[in-house]
This record gives sequence, structure tokens and C-alpha cells, in this order.
Amino acid sequence: MTRPSSVPLKRVRIAAAIALALAAIVAVYLMGRHQGRLASHEEAAGPVAAEGRAATDTLAPAAGAPSGAALPPPGAPLKRGFAALQARADAGDAGAATRLYRDLSQCRRFARLERDVRRYSDEVMAGGDGADARSRQGSRAALEAAEANERVLDALRAQCQGVDAAMLGALVPNLHKAALLGEPYARACYLARGPGLDAAGLLDHPERLSAYRGTARTLIERGIADGDWRVLDQLRGAYEPGADSLLAAAVGDDAAQRYRYLKLFRLGAPSQPGATDEDLATAAARLGPTQLADADAWATRTFNQNFHGRRIDADGPLWDPCVFPSE
Repeated sequence: MTRPSSVPLKRVRIAAAIALALAAIVAVYLMGRHQGRLASHEEAAGPVAAEGRAATDTLAPAAGAPSGAALPPPGAPLKRGFAALQARADAGDAGAATRLYRDLSQCRRFARLERDVRRYSDEVMAGGDGADARSRQGSRAALEAAEANERVLDALRAQCQGVDAAMLGALVPNLHKAALLGEPYARACYLARGPGLDAAGLLDHPERLSAYRGTARTLIERGIADGDWRVLDQLRGAYEPGADSLLAAAVGDDAAQRYRYLKLFRLGAPSQPGATDEDLATAAARLGPTQLADADAWATRTFNQNFHGRRIDADGPLWDPCVFPSE
């Protein structure tokens, strides 16, 4: 049997790699849509704190945020409804704040997404047609992926047309509002990245760091009370020795808390990499017998009462906390 030449096989590999890269771009977008369907079943309500609230202020409990007319349909042009949505968000409407931070995130990454799709599409077109069946199949897969990405781009282009830098600058404030109002994806992302999600905006608004420090612990407490695995996952990383995230700076080095959160995480994910017996033993070595007993009791009680004995994957995988749902 004659072996195919190396050139067609090389083209097959290139086409397959391009198809996978293109599919990954679509997958991130669609993953957000899937998360959005899950999030649509979760309620978020409560009065919002001002962006620059001092660390000594106390957040009001979540309850009774004002609600208005129905939100625009998913994918609606953001520029057209921005002012009305922002007014509602400023008044404490969790749904409006949520829609704004999600849509602004999509629009902020549109230019990068468009660049990547164009580059991969150009590579597909320059790849040429192979002579054998495998090469033709790979080329078809790459072209189909390119077409799918073009459809995603067209939808985002219509949604984001006319959105300017001032509007994009409202991403972090609205993320913060939605987090304070109890929206779980906003809460997890804000704890993970905080004002660092928009580095340019942070340079112009350094007071956002004070707002982060002033609300991080309250958001943590609410996340644990809600049985939010995303929040617990962020805490597990923040208490790692040598962690240098904003959340790590906000919570500090606390051996007892590190052990508590590791133990709680392990109850829901006994085989999860990163929460091994060695991790627990290392954390436990810094505690006394009474502290260990208290921490174990707290973790068991919290797992049963707040997390309702649910495993970590009960609500699906823990995606990047800042890949937001789009609906």
C-alpha cells in the first residue's frame, strides 16, 4: 500500500489544528450561553452599595431590589439601551446590573475575538486543498468552523456597534453592583479579579481597591452561606502559601481559615486534584487539637447546611469565573 505524501498529511494536521482553534473560540462564547441558562434559575436581589464605599461601612442584607420593565432581549444592541439599563442598575436593579456587566464583557473582547477569527480564517484559506480524503475532510472541518465563528462575530458586531470606551469603563462598577446584589457569577469573578478586571480603569479609579477591600469579606460570607462552589474555589487559591492575588491580599494569611476551606472543599470533591491529603496535613500541622476539631465541625456543618451535601460538580464544572453567561 502506498503511503500518502507528507505534504497532504501536513495540511491535514494544519487544517485540524485551525479547526480546533476556531472551535475553541466558539466554545468559549457558547459556554457562556450555557452558563447563562443555568444562571437564569438563580435569583439575585438586594440594595447595592456605592462603588467607593469605605471598609467600615456595613452592607445591607440582600432583599427587595427594585425591579422595572422587562430587560431587552439577549443580544440586543447595547448602545440603544445602555442609559436606561445603567439608571436601573444605579437604583439597585440586579437584573440590569447583570445584563450590563455581561454585555460589556462581550463587547470588550469583541475586537480581540475578531482579530483571532480573521487570522485563523486567513490560515484556512491559505492552506490549499489536499489531494487525499483526509486532507479534504480536515479542510471542510476548518471551513465549517470558520463559518460558525463568522456567525458569532456577526451577532456580537450587531450587539456592540457604537459601544464606546466610556461605556466599557462601566464594566467593573456594574460587576461590583451585581456581586453585592447576590448574582453568583458576578460575585465569583469580582472576588477573583476585582477591579483588576479592567486595569486601565483601575489607574483612573484607584478608589476601587478600597471598595474591593471593604466588600470582599462580606461577599465571601454570602457566597459560603449560599453554598457557592465558585467562591469556595477562589478561597482555596487565595489561601495557598505564596498566593499573590487581590483576594489573597484581602484575606491575609490565616492558617485556621485555610484548613477550614480546604476541608470543606474536600468534602464535596474527595478526588479533586489540588485538595489532597498532603494539602490538608500541611494545613493541619499549623493548628492545635482544639482548632482542628472546631474546623472539622464547621466544615461538616457548612457542607450539610449551606451546600446541602452537593458535590462540587453538581452544578457543572467550575469554569473560569470571569467567563460570563451571555443570557
